[in-house]
Amino acid sequence: MGIKHQNTDNGCPWMNGRIERFFSTLKQKLELWEVDNLAQLNGALGQFRTWYNFVRPHQNLAERTPAEVWQGVDVYANRPRREYYYSAWNGLLTGYYLRL
Repeated sequence: MGIKHQNTDNGCPWMNGRIERFFSTLKQKLELWEVDNLAQLNGALGQFRTWYNFVRPHQNLAERTPAEVWQGVDVYANRPRREYYYSAWNGLLTGYYLRL
């Protein structure tokens, strides 16, 4: 699959831009949402991961989601069979999940 382990230098966040973008987006959303307890947070993190990887288009991925890129799917070449509206965190995480 071509997966290689890659280390970054300590104190050099620019060497790991993907995960830094993920955490930046997570922090922005968490600032707008109230977490009541640890159990709620654990469930919410799963919802965020689904939204980030399957729903939210990424500018640097040609407006595709990470899941579409990972699967080699071109949403612009193939019409989705179905689309689902996704909403979580009281409307802070929204978008369309395309089923191809």
